Amino acid sequence: MTHSMAAPPEQFHFGLDYIREHFGSNVALATQQMTHNLYRTNLLPLVDHIFESLELTGRESLLDVGCGNGFVLRDIVSRMRDGGRVTALDISPAMLDLARRNVTVAWVPLEFTEGDAYDLSRFADGAFDRVMANFIFHYVDRPHDVLAELRRVTAVGGRALVTIEARHSMPEMYGMHFEAMERVGFPAEFIARLPRGRRGVMTLDNTAEYVTEHFDIVDERPYRDALRFTSPKPFMDFYVAGHRYCGALAKAGDEIPKELFDALHADVEGQVAARIARHGHFELTKRNSVFVCS
Repeated sequence: MTHSMAAPPEQFHFGLDYIREHFGSNVALATQQMTHNLYRTNLLPLVDHIFESLELTGRESLLDVGCGNGFVLRDIVSRMRDGGRVTALDISPAMLDLARRNVTVAWVPLEFTEGDAYDLSRFADGAFDRVMANFIFHYVDRPHDVLAELRRVTAVGGRALVTIEARHSMPEMYGMHFEAMERVGFPAEFIARLPRGRRGVMTLDNTAEYVTEHFDIVDERPYRDALRFTSPKPFMDFYVAGHRYCGALAKAGDEIPKELFDALHADVEGQVAARIARHGHFELTKRNSVFVCS
């Protein structure tokens, strides 16, 4: 007698439609950025780590793939000088509008263009001395296709940067979140369909395998950090507005009543408050790396 095991439920998809909806406003992205800057324990901002990895003279041609609201781009462009030029590309018109408003100092030609990382055909082979793609691969279903395009538009002797987070970064938040979801009564099948960490086919954990198929030289430059909170509110803003309950809110639809999210909110907030009372702070450990590829 044979016993067949039930197939695991299909994981929720966080693809193009999600990107356009999630980044249709600045709330989630800006909340994450603000929290990282205010509560980081690493003295060096991640933007400075990225800038150092670019190794710019300021006169390069640079492409920012997935520029978002211009948070990183703003610092990079302000340090460019005569002879340089910058192109910023994003799939979200709302993000491009924000980037235009955020990048207030540019000493070199700066172009904003709407486009998809899968298709950079508007740019010639080797068009850019520097290409950077910061945190876009968590939303990319076909990493090899995007990496091939990044390689194609990178000039001989140039470099492409891929900044990415580990799948199990911030385990304290995800562990607390899923324990609370089960405790307050979210449907088991719904819970099983949610990502248990940073989503994406390619994360920091397997990036080296992917990028070495496209680039001859790959140098990983880790950036380790922790976010330390001494009161629950800033963490709850990060968890709710920044991460939308670790993606659960984005996929709830009409299936999950608001009361369950209210209970989840109260449970997680109570856990954070208890940890702060015991230890004086609540800390999220983060693992990011910049892969410098040439």
